[in-house]
Amino acid sequence: MSYVSIREVTPRTGKEDVLKERMKSLSGIMGQHGAKSALYKVVAGEGAGRYDLQNWYRNLEDGAKSFQSYGADEAYKKVMQMRAGDPAGDIVGPWIGRMVFGAPKGNKPVIVHRDYFAPRNAVAMALDLAPELQELMDQLDVEIGIGVPMMKDDHEMLRVVYRFNSMVHWGSSVDKMVIDERFLKLVNKAHEVATLKCSRMLVLQ
Repeated sequence: MSYVSIREVTPRTGKEDVLKERMKSLSGIMGQHGAKSALYKVVAGEGAGRYDLQNWYRNLEDGAKSFQSYGADEAYKKVMQMRAGDPAGDIVGPWIGRMVFGAPKGNKPVIVHRDYFAPRNAVAMALDLAPELQELMDQLDVEIGIGVPMMKDDHEMLRVVYRFNSMVHWGSSVDKMVIDERFLKLVNKAHEVATLKCSRMLVLQ
């Protein structure tokens, strides 16, 4: 199991370059204090145009230590002061989630989220389908994961994450998925357990 904190930041008009520079600085600082940090941009789907700063931890204790450590870093404080004096974006979060299946092995260049409405009693049923999905995706060299919120405004969300090696890898993989009867049957089973709400593609910055 692993844990992630996510900050979702939408640039203000004319401020995207400033925002991206600040977010990359923050990611670097957080990485110096125990976080496996990465900055992604949503390039398609829900939230297109925003930036997601993701910090990964093996457990919550490590996450708490990292949070306290980078919060006391003077470089972090300087970026926060710049944000306060000249806001470049509108932030949601951080919110905290846990991966209940398929912890990431690293920062993949392209990831896809599929967010489902799933009451908590549906999570166990979704996990029953996960090994079959993993088997199918292994054939395409696609990593998958399933996550649920721990601290968020929506606790009936289940996120299926697909991790790709490149944009071309995403395209070739999806071309194969949409004609694979086993995959389509599995998707239909998933829709019996939960309702797809939104999806997005993110690219590593």
